[in-house]
Amino acid sequence: MAGGTFDKLAGKVRPGTYINFVSTRHDTVGINERGIVVVPLLNHNYGPVGEFIQLTGAAPDAQYAKLGYSIYDNDPNRQMLLIREAFKNASTVYVYRVNGTEGVKAKIENEETPTLTVEAKYPGTRGNDLTVAIVENPTGGFDVSVYLGGSKVSVYEGLENVADLAAVEDDYVTFTGSGALSAQAGLILTGGTDATAQKQEVTSFLDALERIRWNTLAFPSTDDDLHTAAKNKITYIRESVGRGVQVVMPDTKAKDYEGVINVTNSVKLSSGPLTHAEACAWVAGVTAGASNTQSNTYVAYEGAEEVVDPKTHEEAVAAINAGEFFFSVSEEGEVVVEYDINSLTSFKDGKDKTYRKNRVIRVFDTFAEAVQLNFPPNKYDNSPDGWAIMEGIGKTILRQFADAGAITNVDYDADFKVDQSLSQGDETYFNVGLQAVDSAEKLYFTIATR
Repeated sequence: MAGGTFDKLAGKVRPGTYINFVSTRHDTVGINERGIVVVPLLNHNYGPVGEFIQLTGAAPDAQYAKLGYSIYDNDPNRQMLLIREAFKNASTVYVYRVNGTEGVKAKIENEETPTLTVEAKYPGTRGNDLTVAIVENPTGGFDVSVYLGGSKVSVYEGLENVADLAAVEDDYVTFTGSGALSAQAGLILTGGTDATAQKQEVTSFLDALERIRWNTLAFPSTDDDLHTAAKNKITYIRESVGRGVQVVMPDTKAKDYEGVINVTNSVKLSSGPLTHAEACAWVAGVTAGASNTQSNTYVAYEGAEEVVDPKTHEEAVAAINAGEFFFSVSEEGEVVVEYDINSLTSFKDGKDKTYRKNRVIRVFDTFAEAVQLNFPPNKYDNSPDGWAIMEGIGKTILRQFADAGAITNVDYDADFKVDQSLSQGDETYFNVGLQAVDSAEKLYFTIATR
C-alpha cells in the first residue's frame, strides 16, 4: 500500500493512506481578519489624552470610565455618535482623544473636611458632572459613592477615615488626604476644562497609528492641512510599512489615491442630520467590515431616512469621475452607497481603473497581509528545497483566495514562482500573478423586441 505525505494541490495517483503532520502553532497559512476602525476624538470632553482605547462589538461600553459616557449617550460634542456609526459595521473600534494636554481636571477640596481632596481621573468638562456622597454606615464607618451624570458608578463601604479612601483605586476619581471622614450629602467637582486639539497633536496621533493593527481610519476633520497630513501618513503606511489601510475624509482635496476615500454628502438619521465629517465614521466601519469578496455598492445605511446634500444625475456622474464616495436613494427607497470607490482618478504607474474599486483594493491588501503573515524573514532556506516549500505555501494562499471567490483565472504553476535567477544570498525574489474578482455593478441588457 502506498503511503507518505501529500500535497493538497497536487494530490496522489496511487491509492493509499497519506499523512501530513501539522503543527498547531501559528505557522499555518491564513489572513488577518478585518473590521477594525480607528476614530480620533478631536473634541471630546473627558478621558486620557494620547492613548488608544479599544472598544469591541461584544462589549462596546466596557471603557465607560475612560470615555465618560456610554457610546449610546448624546454627549455635547457628538463624539459618541461617531463611535455608534462606526460600530454599525465594525467589530472593533479604537478611539484616541487628541485634545491638548492643557485641559484641567475637575476637583474639590472639601471645606468641612479640609484634609480630603477629590480629583477627576482625567481632564475635561465632563469631570464637572462627577459628585461624591459620604454617608454613615449603620454597622460602622462610612459609605462613599461616586456619581457621574447622576448615575452611581462606584461605591466603597465601611471606610473608617480619609486614609482608607485614599487607598482606593477608583476608575473615575482620585482621593487624597488623611484624617477623619464625615457625612457629606454631595461633593461636586468643578473647574474641569477642555483643550482644543492643536495640529501638532493631530500629527502625533497620525504617527501613533503605526503602533496598532487596523483597517480603516475615520478622519472627521475639515482642515485641509490635516487632510494632507493624513494622506501622507496613509501613503507611508501602505507603501513603506506594508499595511493595507485606508482613510475616510470629508470633502478632501488630499485625494487621487487608492488609500483615501472622499465622502462628499451625508445622511439624516431619526435623531437628525449628520455632517459629511460625521458620515465618515459609518463609511470607515462599512469599509473595514467588508471582506475581500464584498463590495459596498448599494449597501444600505442602517438607520438613514434620507440623503443630506443629494446629487442630481449629472452631479453623480461628475462625482464618480472625480473619485467621490456618496449616498443616493435606491429604487426601493433605501439610502445606499452609490458606488464603492476610493479617490483614485489618475490611472498610471501600473494602476488601471480597477484600483479605484475598494473591493479590488481589499483583495490586494488582504493578499499582501497573507504573504507577510506566512513569509517572515529567516523562516525558509534560500535554496532549491526552500524555494519548493515557499512556492507550495504561495500556491495554498492562491487556492484560499480562489476558493473564497476573491481571485480568478489562477495558474497554480505560474502565478507564484521563485525567480531562481535572482535569488541568492539572503535575497529571494518572487513573481506573483493576481486577478481580483470585482462585483457585477453595471449590468447591460440588449433586449430584442418582437
